[in-house]
Amino acid sequence: MALNYNKFPADVYSETVLAPDFEIYRGVFASELHAINLAQTVMLSRQGLLTEEEASKIAEALFFVEENVDVDSMKFDGSFEDLFFVIERELSQRIGIEISGKLHTGRSRNDMEHTMFRMVLREKLVENLEFHIQLSTMLIDKATKSLDETVLLYTHGQPAQPSTLAHYLGAIIEVVIRDMRRINSALHDVDLCPMGAGAITTSGFDLDRGLMAELLGFRDCVENSYGAIAACDYITASYSALKLSCIHLGRFVQDLATWTGFEISQLYVPDGFVQVSSIMPQKRNPVPTEHMRLMFSLAAGGANQIIDTMHNTPFADMNDSERETQSTGHQVFDRMNRALKLLSGFVDAVQVNKASVKKRIDDSLATITELADSMVRHEKINFRQAHAIAHLIAKASIKEKIPLKKFSYDSYCKYFESEIGSAPRMKPLDFKRVSDPGHFVDVRKLRGGPSRNAMLESLKKYKRQSEEIYTTSFKYNERISMADRLREDTARNLFIH
Repeated sequence: MALNYNKFPADVYSETVLAPDFEIYRGVFASELHAINLAQTVMLSRQGLLTEEEASKIAEALFFVEENVDVDSMKFDGSFEDLFFVIERELSQRIGIEISGKLHTGRSRNDMEHTMFRMVLREKLVENLEFHIQLSTMLIDKATKSLDETVLLYTHGQPAQPSTLAHYLGAIIEVVIRDMRRINSALHDVDLCPMGAGAITTSGFDLDRGLMAELLGFRDCVENSYGAIAACDYITASYSALKLSCIHLGRFVQDLATWTGFEISQLYVPDGFVQVSSIMPQKRNPVPTEHMRLMFSLAAGGANQIIDTMHNTPFADMNDSERETQSTGHQVFDRMNRALKLLSGFVDAVQVNKASVKKRIDDSLATITELADSMVRHEKINFRQAHAIAHLIAKASIKEKIPLKKFSYDSYCKYFESEIGSAPRMKPLDFKRVSDPGHFVDVRKLRGGPSRNAMLESLKKYKRQSEEIYTTSFKYNERISMADRLREDTARNLFIH
């Protein structure tokens, strides 16, 4: 049987494009379409482009369709192109095309769809930002409780210097806050309304773009009407911010995987996050780190997919940035939000393994930098000389398998005299103190350092910065909720009773 390619839609086009697209429209953007229709009705009425009776009939019909037509169970059957035409058909059947047709005055599916995309993306960015805020709040609380929890920090994969868990988490907090700012900046650009742009060049009708933006909860309009339907930087900026956060948090998760492993054992993972082996009775597998690493990696890859999809596309209204791309991008949020939630719970639960940390600091001579620093202060020699003496002591300690705290003062004097040619001034008590990790941390009082007072000052800043972003997030939700109520109320007030 010959296929008919002259009647729209061709079967293969329906199967591969229109039917899947309808499922996305119906499942993701239906409520946004309803919101835009209500806002359009109110705006046209205010501008005198609908009579009082017309506005009343359209508003009543829109609410009737929303409440009584089961869009969720609809399947694409080729009798309409997309959900927009389904709703248009339902309205015309209820109140007649003479009135229902006026709803589309001065607008296009172009500005409508880009408005829907921004509405959903805005909602998802706000939600994602809230998960970031929960993470930053938990990290700040954890750091505040960990001011005296000593850990061993690494450079180039090797033991380096002791610090505190609070100090390490402070570095993570700063990155999370910067990522939140990037997401917030992207959200600021998403939060602009394309309505009124029409197909490309606005309209000769006296529309009120500002009112449409207000009724849909946007902070303002996209200024240029062509940019409103052609620009995709609001998409690329959003997914770039998400991708960066996934990369940064993935590095943190990789540290957690290393620190909770048997060889390092710097952090203890409670049983609630540990899976066992089906054959090896001794195994404790802290697999949440693997799942988080996977989720962040998949989310980063998904974000990059959306960004790359925009590459080399025309600067115009094109399907490349529309429903299929938008809904594919939403999977990034789903994965990332799960990972953020799990990360918050996991970090809150883990505890410093003090015995393991102490042993590794001793074995690695991680406090010996303070010996060199103390020689500069006590012996009045330069740091390069002090470094050379400390290096000799480190080699001897490693060779003789003696931790720095057990290295004798007499041996120190011998190495000092061999390099400097005179007896040291440092007292035995001062020499003994340099091997103490607590002392190592306490003397590092500079801004940004690990000492208690320095960390407390940093944590105050982190808390203030995180709260500022929380306030921004709250204002978005508040404005959107107010717009939802205003739109519903003003649309219902159009009813002629």
